[in-house]
Amino acid sequence: MGEASATQSTGDGVIVTRALTKRYRGGQLAVDGLDLTVPAGSVFGFLGPNGSGKTTTIRMLMGLIEPTSGTAHVLGRPMPRFARAVLPQVGALIEGPALYGFLSGRDNLLRYDAADPTADPRTRHARVAAALERVGLTAAAGKKAKAYSLGMKQRLGLGAALLQPRRLLVLDEPTNG
Repeated sequence: MGEASATQSTGDGVIVTRALTKRYRGGQLAVDGLDLTVPAGSVFGFLGPNGSGKTTTIRMLMGLIEPTSGTAHVLGRPMPRFARAVLPQVGALIEGPALYGFLSGRDNLLRYDAADPTADPRTRHARVAAALERVGLTAAAGKKAKAYSLGMKQRLGLGAALLQPRRLLVLDEPTNG
């Protein structure tokens, strides 16, 4: 399938899956034939009990694990094949943020921003300050991340996802903590 046809096949959805399935070794079925379309400009939430495949689906959408069968398109591109092109346009918080506990909240976000090849280093401090303000952590920005509560860590992870404007924001259990 060529790139143009891959884009055309997804319609207006920023996320489109067809018969998306994940079966782990040992036969455990985690996601079974998921057909899903998330329209552009919408807020979409997955609801379901623990073990129902929500995180597994998100991990397939982000190209972190391969589906057993079926297809997933994100921003019009098949995943995981186009992950390198798609992921810079996506802000994500999956299974809690990865933080350096010995660094402050501000320094953690500075590291996240520095790792983004599209981020202008000249405006890094302003972006980090704006993200901290947006998630309500300005007053705690100098505190070491290991001293943050679970909720503060989640907000810092959300701040990292919001450092740059993104076409899509994917949050796994964002209200945890």
